[in-house]
Amino acid sequence: MQSNGSVTINHEQYSVPRELASQEVLCFINAAEKQFEIWQPAGRIKSVAIKGLYGRVLPFEEYVEVMKQEARSEYRRYLQTHPTLSQGRLWG
Repeated sequence: MQSNGSVTINHEQYSVPRELASQEVLCFINAAEKQFEIWQPAGRIKSVAIKGLYGRVLPFEEYVEVMKQEARSEYRRYLQTHPTLSQGRLWG
């Protein structure tokens, strides 16, 4: 959990009670309800709707296109956070 009282899952932020900021929590997927359940040892804190769902079954071809777009986006995020190295010339 972050110091501002939020949890980030798959680049999406979910708010939790601020008094739990910087503490460890567990997140479980409740697929049937399309929710994340946020827990601590004392019990469930809250359930939040999963962000970014498409809300319908996708035909295979459309699913493949969505996955390709998400992979490109993920790779761009990776390049922004990991500088590339280039080797200079060794001779002349």
